[in-house]
Amino acid sequence: MSAPATPIPLNDLSKRVNEARALILDLLTELIGPVELDYDFYREWNGCWKVRVEIRGAATGRLEFTLLETPAGAILALPRPLPERWRTETGIRAGDGSRWSLDPAGQLVPFVG
Repeated sequence: MSAPATPIPLNDLSKRVNEARALILDLLTELIGPVELDYDFYREWNGCWKVRVEIRGAATGRLEFTLLETPAGAILALPRPLPERWRTETGIRAGDGSRWSLDPAGQLVPFVG
């Protein structure tokens, strides 16, 4: 039996920037409350897209997300590092409604809550 499909790095952001912004805003609003965000998209050396987000509002700070594509074709914005509470209690919701987390070894897995 093969392992279930997991998200892969998002390599083409050209037509999905607004989708990524909306997903990150919804994710952070769900997890910490109303926020205002500034986004800085950039490519990693391996071609994967990442985004640094400055947060203002219910909380302030900075998070970095790795952008992935789920097996269904939706965007997953995975915070790096993934806060422990989010990893164990809520998972991270992708654009298709699936939820993902990291296992103790740091591997991306479907969230089971």
